[in-house]
Amino acid sequence: MSFINMFGRSANELKNVRCLAVTGVLSSLYIVLNAYVALNIGAPLRITFGFLALAIIGMLYGPVVAVIAAIPCDLLAATLDPHNAMNPIFTPNRALEALIYGLLLYGLLNVSYKDSVKQKAIFILKMTAARLIVIIICYFFVNNFLIFTFLLPAETTQRILSEGTFFAWAWARNGIKNIVQFPVDLSLMYIMLPAAGIAYTRTIRRVT
Repeated sequence: MSFINMFGRSANELKNVRCLAVTGVLSSLYIVLNAYVALNIGAPLRITFGFLALAIIGMLYGPVVAVIAAIPCDLLAATLDPHNAMNPIFTPNRALEALIYGLLLYGLLNVSYKDSVKQKAIFILKMTAARLIVIIICYFFVNNFLIFTFLLPAETTQRILSEGTFFAWAWARNGIKNIVQFPVDLSLMYIMLPAAGIAYTRTIRRVT
């Protein structure tokens, strides 16, 4: 599937009532997982699992649907999250995360546990790449840049810039969290995404 065709096909999914219904259910799941289900290792190590719903949306319906779903998902989840105040400056970053899932996972729906070693290896490789790219780009670079630019006091940002210690500051803030989070996230993706694909194929797709 070419890059342009991927976006066109994903956009066409929005015409399907099945897509809207399943995306609505997964969006609700994202809100619940992100706002109320978390692994609390100790501040600031709090790992949430809403990304699984976004990844499944990207796998089922592609980048266009995933990005459109991510925006209200992020705003509603942040509103309901008792641990974080809502701040819309992070919403574009969540949309970027959804875009990455859609680009790398769309078209992998039919991969199952019974597929060949090569097919499963491709699926695992793409899941690994998607989550690694999200953690590096969205969680480490973009998220820290947004906090640095919009939320830190001016004197703090000036000090960090003058000392040239942005990466040291970013690493101290959530570098360890990202390292801890990566294998946990991958383990969940390896289980949940193939299972979601099988369930979708056997139920939703079969009856429509």
